[in-house]
Amino acid sequence: MQQELMSKKHKISRSSVLPLIVLTLLILTVTTFLSGCDTLAPTDIANPTEDSAAARNPKARPTATPEATFSEPDAMPWAGADGDFDYYVLALSWQPAFCETQPGKEECATQTASRFDATNFALHGLWPTVIGDDDNTFSYCDVTQGVIRQDRAGDWCEMPELALSDAVWQDLTLSMPGTASCLHNHEWYKHGVCTGMSPDTYYALTNALVERFAATEFNRYVAGHVGDDLSRRDLLNRFDAEFGDGASDYLSLRCTKLDGVSLLSEIQIVLRPDIAAVDDFTALFPDERIPPQGNCPQTFTVDRVGLKNY
Repeated sequence: MQQELMSKKHKISRSSVLPLIVLTLLILTVTTFLSGCDTLAPTDIANPTEDSAAARNPKARPTATPEATFSEPDAMPWAGADGDFDYYVLALSWQPAFCETQPGKEECATQTASRFDATNFALHGLWPTVIGDDDNTFSYCDVTQGVIRQDRAGDWCEMPELALSDAVWQDLTLSMPGTASCLHNHEWYKHGVCTGMSPDTYYALTNALVERFAATEFNRYVAGHVGDDLSRRDLLNRFDAEFGDGASDYLSLRCTKLDGVSLLSEIQIVLRPDIAAVDDFTALFPDERIPPQGNCPQTFTVDRVGLKNY
């Protein structure tokens, strides 16, 4: 009788323990699975595919490096654009000087002496312009009031995303470091929309212009005198020497004065409205002379990368 009772106790004990073991194993399995999901999620976010919105985040640091090169466009999609204006103004910034006044912008915080825009003029914008429009009212063509308000408030990264091809976008991060602050949105919705082009075609043109100008002797001369003082007359003469007598009539030298020092901050070049090939800058000037207004003094300094490094 005693042995029978003992046998029953062992059976009860085994029948009670087995469910507990199964339950414990199930809990461990679920916990391991959830832990694995937690470790995978951040990886998926940090390494988005190239087609995802996160991969094209305009706030991402530009990928320009000394080895970076522009892509080779197969055609000139901007040729024959149906814009109704008189000429373009190509505005090219000397980024180190710009960053003296905007050190908090991401493109300035990340600038290095080896990046493209440290020794080349970078894209500010390409502005279609109408003769006699002294108040610059030729802008925001067919843009909604909501987007105009966003632009004027400086909410550039909140504006509708532009449809840009991978090649144009990559080139744009090289030619326009301001993409880190969504400058490309501002420039498109204020100026590009008036060119009769699509955003992709407009920025394909600006990229080609920046690349071509970077190869000029004028650009190399300025880059070779970083940290030096230059004469306004000497720089205008060099523009004439490279692009033809009177070419400097289409050039504006813009300066910013800081701590009593005048820094070359931008050049503006007047270009014809019917741009096709960009191989030769001398063929890009309009037939009518439209002298832009500069503000640089007789001598000024070419700034180098770094705050107050002039």
